[in-house]
Order: sequence, then structure tokens, then C-alpha cells
Amino acid sequence: MKYIRGLFNALKELSAKYPAVLSGYIIYAYLFLAIIRLFLKVKYGEATLSDAYDIFSALPFMWLLAVALVKVIEVRTKLHESQTQIILDREQLTMKETQLNTMKEVVHGLQHHVNNPLAIITLYVSRLRRKVADNVEALDGIEQIGVATKKISSALAEFSAAEHYEVEHAGPIVGNIAVPPKI
Repeated sequence: MKYIRGLFNALKELSAKYPAVLSGYIIYAYLFLAIIRLFLKVKYGEATLSDAYDIFSALPFMWLLAVALVKVIEVRTKLHESQTQIILDREQLTMKETQLNTMKEVVHGLQHHVNNPLAIITLYVSRLRRKVADNVEALDGIEQIGVATKKISSALAEFSAAEHYEVEHAGPIVGNIAVPPKI
């Protein structure tokens, strides 16, 4: 029983892998049996032209059936590959969305942690300006520190206020999308 089941599974795999070969075997087996049957009728003198037609008339239909079988299996295989690609693309898209959401949360946390020290630096810069109002060289250095803190603050604000992030490629069917930030 186990041997028959293994043989059946092997035939099933062969037919799925090579449907044209299987259909060819079936057609040639039928042709072989039809020729043997015709030869037996000829041997016993019972053959007519009508018998030859009856014996071989099924061959064109079997050939068309084999071609249709191969085409159906090809379409089914392409559909399976397409569905698999769609699933992979959706998983990739979900992963990218998760990464983008995580990045957005990190930006908000970074903005919070950087803005607090920047506020302190800005406060001390304004105090230092008042204390060294007569020292031009010190004022120039303090101004550079003030400009640098404003650049850092504005860069964080711009990065945090981005409307969306583009997902460059999520697959041939899903396409490109824009993921809005969750505020």
C-alpha cells in the first residue's frame, strides 16, 4: 500500500512538473492501443475504412485536450506566482510602514531630548550677550553659537513636520505609496 501511495505521489509530481510529457504519454499510449486494435481487425479480416476512422477519430480531440491541460497548468502556475509576489510585496510594505512609524517616533523623542538642552543653550547665549556687550570678539563667538542652535532647532522642526515619507518600491502590483505620519 505504501509503495502504491509513493508511486501515485511520484506520478502526481511528474504531472504537475511536466504536464506536456504526461499528456504526450497518454496520447501515444492511446495511439499505440489504437494501432494494435486496427492491426488485429486487419489480421482477422474485419477491418473497414469506417473502423480506421472510428479508432483514430479521438486523437485530434486528445491532442487539443492535452494542449488545454498544459495551458491551464501554465496559467495556474503564473497565478500562483503572482499571488505569492503580492503577499511578499504586502509584507515588505508592512515592514516599511512599521519602520517609518518607528522613525517618526524616534524623531519626536530626539526632538524632545535635543530641544531641552537647546533651550538652555539659547538662554545662556542671551545672558552672555548682555554680560559681554562691550567685547566684540566674544559677541561674535556667542552669535555663532546662537546661529548653530537655531539651525539645529529648525532642522529638527522640519524633519518632524514632514508631511509624508515616500516608499520607493513596494512591488509591481502594490505600487508606490505615501505614508502619512501619525501625529
